[in-house]
Amino acid sequence: MEMASPINSSPPRKDRPVTISLSANASMLLDRRYLLPGETPDELVTRISLGKPEYAAIIESLEFLPNSPTIFNAGTGQGSMSACYKFDIQDSLESIMDVARKAAFCQKWGGGVGYVLSELRPRGAPVGSTHRVALGPVGVMRILHSISKEITQGGRRNGAQMAILHVDHPDILEFIHAKDENPEALSTFNISVAITDEFMDRVLNQMASVRDMQIWQAIAESAWRTGDPGLYFIDAAERANPTPYLGKLTGTNPCAEVPLLDNEACNLGSIDLGKFVTNGRIDAKRLEPVVRTAIRYLNEVLDRNIFPDPVITAAVNRTRKIGLGVMGWADALALMGIHYDTDEAVNMGRIIMECINTWALEESIFLADEKGAYEPGKLTRNATRTCIAPTGTIALLAGCSSGIEPHYDIEWIRVLGDGTKMAERIPVMDRINGFQPHTAHEI
Repeated sequence: MEMASPINSSPPRKDRPVTISLSANASMLLDRRYLLPGETPDELVTRISLGKPEYAAIIESLEFLPNSPTIFNAGTGQGSMSACYKFDIQDSLESIMDVARKAAFCQKWGGGVGYVLSELRPRGAPVGSTHRVALGPVGVMRILHSISKEITQGGRRNGAQMAILHVDHPDILEFIHAKDENPEALSTFNISVAITDEFMDRVLNQMASVRDMQIWQAIAESAWRTGDPGLYFIDAAERANPTPYLGKLTGTNPCAEVPLLDNEACNLGSIDLGKFVTNGRIDAKRLEPVVRTAIRYLNEVLDRNIFPDPVITAAVNRTRKIGLGVMGWADALALMGIHYDTDEAVNMGRIIMECINTWALEESIFLADEKGAYEPGKLTRNATRTCIAPTGTIALLAGCSSGIEPHYDIEWIRVLGDGTKMAERIPVMDRINGFQPHTAHEI
């Protein structure tokens, strides 16, 4: 694969009429979930491109799409354009209800919310001010779940929440098993255990206590049964924290692609890598300007964003985090004749993301020169620039495979949150000349 040397930002593309081409499934999804009353798909592209033809070009071509809240709310003057939020809940009723209020508005506008519950006292602990006992982390999750079920995300999709609890919390076993018997009772939640290096070292080196092994066994059994809990390697996240002096990365957004500080949000968008394969290779000369334009787009969305609480606005403005990711990775590999579960695929992914990271970093430096760094003394406009999200619905719009996941199957039926069934097949099946990519069932 040939990689272009870094260049300055791409020249603006000439203004021209917007013409977006969508599959039948994408058109149905766009109509049901994204279009404003009376809006056409072409008018949607114009609305979310912020008046810039270079942005319209990469969106119209479906080479790049922003996260869903941007598509919902850009150009309307209402609602936030960020998909990801994270709040630390402190051990008081005031904090619980304040976070619940902020989270309700974030979800009303289409965002998902992650919570850190580690500071909450365990269930049944005395509450001196009322002579009653504490709900505990799982009890607080039930309150947040009930609120989310009533709101949904912007009224257009199911709510998405993440709960994270530290492995040393007294209620960790109750938390791990919270979704075992009835996952629907907390269906808006993913849950993850904040695991430390110290805990993992004890388990891996056979120095774990009885309690450690009980926790580790419970995690394995519950994850096998329901898919929850996940693990959040909290020390590893902290080692990569770009602003440790502002606070610790105690948790993440609902899909766990973005570790965030308390009250932070992140703007996301993704590039369809499958659209950049030419003659069996990634065309880096076409990919680079799209990466740079997408970074500028996400940065401008941040400038125009609206948040439901001034503490969120302050936290976002302090670090200006954005997250450019990729989708269509399985499609790109299939078009290159590479199986997903091979060393060649891993090495290809490393090379591509090194280039994307480099271009994104350079463009953020250029933006800092033009508009100012995210804080004095820094070189970049944005504290973070890249991350890879699952891209469920925007991958459907783009007509590509989701995120960096393998193809689910050759053909399958997708069931949307409202029960709608859509027949799907590998998006690039007609272009891979008989190559049979390894699917999730084989990997």
